[in-house]
Amino acid sequence: MKKRCVMIVLFTCIAPLLLAETNALIEVKLFKTWVIKGEWNFGNLVIQNTGTEPFLLASAPEDFEMGQLDTRSLDNNRGGETPSMREELYRLITDEGGKFVPLSVGEKCVYAGRKFHLPQRSSFSETMRFKVSVYLGNGFWLDSEALTVSGVIPDSEEYVATITNNKFIKQKKIGVDHWKLVLITYKEERWLYKTSITGGGYYPVCPVSLGNKIRVEPHNDAELFRIWDGDKSMIYNMYSNMIVEGPDENDVLGKWTRDKKKEVQAHNDEVRRKKGAQ
Repeated sequence: MKKRCVMIVLFTCIAPLLLAETNALIEVKLFKTWVIKGEWNFGNLVIQNTGTEPFLLASAPEDFEMGQLDTRSLDNNRGGETPSMREELYRLITDEGGKFVPLSVGEKCVYAGRKFHLPQRSSFSETMRFKVSVYLGNGFWLDSEALTVSGVIPDSEEYVATITNNKFIKQKKIGVDHWKLVLITYKEERWLYKTSITGGGYYPVCPVSLGNKIRVEPHNDAELFRIWDGDKSMIYNMYSNMIVEGPDENDVLGKWTRDKKKEVQAHNDEVRRKKGAQ
């Protein structure tokens, strides 16, 4: 498989928060820098507190994505969202039973077990620019520098399979979700996507190496499926849209996150050791 595109962005943001200096260094990882029309691209990020006081991050990745993580246009446009709406989403974290944990000075945080969708906040075009933002409450944002992705027309789109929760079908439940898996080829890259059978957004699943040898079969008669990329297999969850088991060349999010968690743990251990020595 050809080497995949990588985008890493480092940024700092210094601003007053409760009379303290808040300074964050954030590494954003996108697994490709091109998107098709209607795509919700995904990535992950590492947040480091380089300020003088701790700040709070949601402990669970789903809470962080709901109430703190966002992408915005460079002029901060959120398509009609008001500051009160954003604050309400932020407060929903604790209202729904979630928790915040402080990120201590010098330490880093990386989340595992979830894709963070990063849709562009501009009209689809050949070049789209946006920023990744982390909301800390009371109207305060940490903003990245501009990210750039290319809007492209794929070379081909091929139907692979229709997936659904087969257990719900056997139980004759109403409103069972049906999704399509399609293969998108652009230049020398091939990616598997999930999309609605009636049209709508495209959600990238993983890169694949082969075009005409992708096979999909139910794994546990419910939401898990085994996907074969030639003679390589992986386990896919249709609801999280994630590879939960598979080779590193397919499970690019999982591999990057596992490697980063090791780096973050080693970094934080060293920061705490130095603080203890002082």
